Amino acid sequence: MSINCSFRIIIIYFCLYLSGLSVSAQVQVRNTIWNGEDFLCTPACRVVKEDSIRSLIFESVSYKGQAKSVFAYYATPAMLQGNSSQEKKLPGIILVHGGGGTAFREWVVMWAKRGYAALALDTRGNGPDKKHIDGGFDENEKETPYFDVTLPQKEQWVYQAVSDIFNAHSLLLSFPEVDVERTAITGISWGGVLTCIAASLDSRFRVAVPVYGCGFLSESGRMKQQLDGLPDEQREIWLKQYDPSNYLPRMERPILFINGTNDVHFYLPSMARSAVLASQSGLLIKQGLRHSHKYGWQSEEIAAFIDQYLRDVKPLAQITNEKVEEGLVSGEIISSTPVEKATLHYTTDSGQEREKYHWQAIESKVEKNKWRIPLPAGITTWYVNITDVRGYQISGELHIGN
Repeated sequence: MSINCSFRIIIIYFCLYLSGLSVSAQVQVRNTIWNGEDFLCTPACRVVKEDSIRSLIFESVSYKGQAKSVFAYYATPAMLQGNSSQEKKLPGIILVHGGGGTAFREWVVMWAKRGYAALALDTRGNGPDKKHIDGGFDENEKETPYFDVTLPQKEQWVYQAVSDIFNAHSLLLSFPEVDVERTAITGISWGGVLTCIAASLDSRFRVAVPVYGCGFLSESGRMKQQLDGLPDEQREIWLKQYDPSNYLPRMERPILFINGTNDVHFYLPSMARSAVLASQSGLLIKQGLRHSHKYGWQSEEIAAFIDQYLRDVKPLAQITNEKVEEGLVSGEIISSTPVEKATLHYTTDSGQEREKYHWQAIESKVEKNKWRIPLPAGITTWYVNITDVRGYQISGELHIGN
């Protein structure tokens, strides 16, 4: 570590002390494979293009003997308006794409319009045209090596991608317009997997929303298929090093898991088991939600959940005291916004291919913040969603079996 960096760390800790932000809010990689990396210093960064948003390349951890280059988009509300005046105390967000994706320009614009300083990074070594950048991660013109543990550990994709998120967060926090006490992260699909890991270890994030991606991948759809295709030793190494279930018990800040009923990659039981590991978790299951970047980031509940912690807006509803008795499921609701309805989503199907299940729904009125719905005969998997007058949904417990 350089003398300049050491001095900067002292200054940062002093500023955190003065601001009241706990110095324990750091990247806590002790007893993980990332132990020994320095994620506190602001990475070197250069602007490669600027119009209504900025295109950046920043340095991440060592890769093949040199600091790796990572491309990112960055936007703020003032940038979109062509306003050069200095913004202050903006909430910030890191946006992590999924498989086959990149840093999406429209994604940062979406969040900047919501009032955020938004940074979307590419974890595949590509630039805005999806072409490889000098010094970036090398896919060798093949699919991203998600499960390859035959490479040197510090050159494996998950190791590098999680490191990139830590460094992107440090870069975001270095911008003077960003409030260091109010940052979030959300990711889609593989970006959701990375979000689970990064948010669990980086306590500077105040809230997280993984979409589709979760832990327990050895039990989950096409993720299981790919893991089962590895030699046993490699499969066990990957699961031990990278499955989010190893890290989510460290997640002590709010996290909302979002998925669809028939997702082919990430099955609902894996998501529900992942949520149990985190101390402040919630579920949002949407019947028929399709799997893609744009479907994934369109759920308005993502912003609503993050806003309730970073911008003091009215929170999503909460389901409490959920009970199953005499063929009925019932529960109560905590909500500062009027609730429109309760909906039982259920299937009578069974078997291993959960992406083929047929789902049905039964709606019920909510009276005095209480609801009750009869359970149909032959039900195998089910959950209840609450919808408020804004149209925002939240899910109760996922039930598997009668």
